[in-house]
Amino acid sequence: MLECGRKYGKTATVIYALYRWALTHPGTFNYYFAPFSNQIDDLIWKNGRMPSFFPDHLQKKYIKSINNSDKRIMFHNGSFIKCDGADNYEKARGYSPTGLSCYDETKDFRKEFHVGYDPNRAITDAPLLAVGSPGGGENLLSQLWDSAKLTDFGASFRMPSHMNPHISAAYLEKKRLEHIARDELEVYQQEYLAMRVKLGTKYIFPMLSQAVVQSYTEALAYITRHRKDYDFFISADPGSAKCFAVLFGVVHRYDKHVIILDEIYETKLGQNSVGVMAPRILEKINEINRNYDDWMACYDHAATWFFSELVGTMPDFPINFIKCEKDLNNKEAKLSMIKDMILTKVFTMTDKCVKLYWEMENYKRGDNGIVKKEDDHAIDTARYLLNLANYEFTPAARPVNYRSILQRREFEEDDMFEKKFTGEGYGDFDSWNSDN
Repeated sequence: MLECGRKYGKTATVIYALYRWALTHPGTFNYYFAPFSNQIDDLIWKNGRMPSFFPDHLQKKYIKSINNSDKRIMFHNGSFIKCDGADNYEKARGYSPTGLSCYDETKDFRKEFHVGYDPNRAITDAPLLAVGSPGGGENLLSQLWDSAKLTDFGASFRMPSHMNPHISAAYLEKKRLEHIARDELEVYQQEYLAMRVKLGTKYIFPMLSQAVVQSYTEALAYITRHRKDYDFFISADPGSAKCFAVLFGVVHRYDKHVIILDEIYETKLGQNSVGVMAPRILEKINEINRNYDDWMACYDHAATWFFSELVGTMPDFPINFIKCEKDLNNKEAKLSMIKDMILTKVFTMTDKCVKLYWEMENYKRGDNGIVKKEDDHAIDTARYLLNLANYEFTPAARPVNYRSILQRREFEEDDMFEKKFTGEGYGDFDSWNSDN
């Protein structure tokens, strides 16, 4: 199964595979399917891509006949390639493939076709090659791709457009910048990088799949070794009725990398009071960094009751919380900044931030274009944290001697770790998210 970017060469790959299988497996019945029968002529037939795939000297050597009305190519070795559409899914039950079957632009297939056709491959265990560009929502290509990925009898690959050597890097960069300018980077990611993203302006963070999700244990170990290079922050969105959310994060002083280490997300009545939450907050503080002077903390300015209850409940709480404005007039700008941070790999969360990821993944606008005020407690808390840090999306220069005291082994370990932080060679969130 291939999920491909635009102009990767999907159809050319399919035609080559069909010809090769037909020639190397004599007497086999091979099939090419497009989503609709009336697409065959324009896609692969009248332009000669399928019937004239071979140059003349190979055509004479291997091709016995070509039937333009039946869209069938007969080979001297008894094999044939038959081209048809997948729109007549009842007809699919009558095919008898013994060779390679190929689905082109699979995301546009009706699933009924595959249900009817697929069992026909069982007699000879005939292979299937399905290709296409990712589409929105669940479709046949994504279903087959996931099945191949999760089993040991299939294989699935992402083939971005840049893997085609005939597409210039300058062209792809131009298209990327055009999509960014239109605030449609997710469209570029789907069309040219073969990524599955949530399209449309309704989702606030359609690029969330690019966010680097790191092991909490690894992140904390790294930060502990370089504590002096980080500022530590706590932000709280106290809610006694619905949700009490708290985030624990750090900001690198020089490259401005933000790492959200941990969260508290309490929705149970009786468990989200200050008396219950304050010890939980302190427990996480002690786990991350017991040097209380390193921490700054804030809370939603509207929750004036929080500070008085905190002082009344734990008068010796070692860190002072201050009010943090909600930046209501600048909320969109802050959300846009978080998007840019994700895209440039300076926003990391650990695998403990399940609710923060969930909120961001599902955060959307209403039909009126206004951001919906629901399930955004952790997102608001992230904004408070950035406000408390006076965060600006402009990395400062790192001192020249930043790592001069590190031993070689530690330096190499840090390099490997930072590759994970930047996403280089690191997997996506999907497998971890599905387990949680």
